[in-house]
Amino acid sequence: MATVQSDRNWKIKIYPDDHAPPHFHVQTPDGESLVQIDGLRILGEGAEPKALKAALTWARAHTAQLWRIWYEQNRRT
Repeated sequence: MATVQSDRNWKIKIYPDDHAPPHFHVQTPDGESLVQIDGLRILGEGAEPKALKAALTWARAHTAQLWRIWYEQNRRT
């Protein structure tokens, strides 16, 4: 598992050998949300809304990094 970015109230993680579509997890003390990398579409909600918004702001500026880490962690051989 790669913790891509963390802040005081949230973490963005990408898990190896995870299911499609390419996505990341936003973890907060209150829960977790899944976010599709393409378009930053929220697939599953559970994270605290204010923290999720902050994580999405970071993700918007670092989409290329999220794609790179997704493919490193989920390379199919």
